[in-house]
Amino acid sequence: MPRYAIGDIHGGSQTFRALLDSLNLKHSDRLYLLGDYVDRGPDSKGVLDIILSLMDVGYDVRPMRGNHDDMMLRTFTGEHDDYSWNWMKGWGSHTLKSFGVENINNVSARYLTFLDALPYCRHDENFLLVHAGLDMLAEDPLTETSPGQMLWGESALLKGKGIKGKTLVVGHHIRPITLIEVSLLTNHIFLDNGAFTNQQPDLGNLVALNLNSMELTRQPWLDGVTIW
Repeated sequence: MPRYAIGDIHGGSQTFRALLDSLNLKHSDRLYLLGDYVDRGPDSKGVLDIILSLMDVGYDVRPMRGNHDDMMLRTFTGEHDDYSWNWMKGWGSHTLKSFGVENINNVSARYLTFLDALPYCRHDENFLLVHAGLDMLAEDPLTETSPGQMLWGESALLKGKGIKGKTLVVGHHIRPITLIEVSLLTNHIFLDNGAFTNQQPDLGNLVALNLNSMELTRQPWLDGVTIW
């Protein structure tokens, strides 16, 4: 059974669709999404629509929460942290345009319910998957790491007792493609190539990793202008 992980999509629905076409995803495959479906690119709604449609027809899609998804959700609930309170003054107003609304309260409940249900991390055999970072000194990094570190932080001290021979796969931290390739040889793999930056050749790809073969698939950005 092929298993894939995809890094930060950031509102790039055309790019995301093209990458999925390259993978030739089947119902028997498993797809992990490392978060940040919204913001920066022009079609956050379209990205969520693709994910939801895949899940609706039975694909094994296992999404996680990213910091941008969390900021959008917190803007709706009003339970702000240090980051989310300013979302509407930055990416938020542009993201809401993709939903055809100006107020977060007018976004369909289907999307907000999806964001609210997203876990912070996942575990698959010899892989730990999270958007940003885990506390690898904890006895159980998956349950003892704070949500803030999972969404925003680093994953230092990978030789801590919590790693137990597992490989950590993260998005969030933009890396040139050469460093992503190098990370495949370590126990800390990075998959965010800053797709929205569209800065070829070192940046600007949406990246998928085949967790079985450890092969990368790259899709250059197709979605035009972005909001950094």
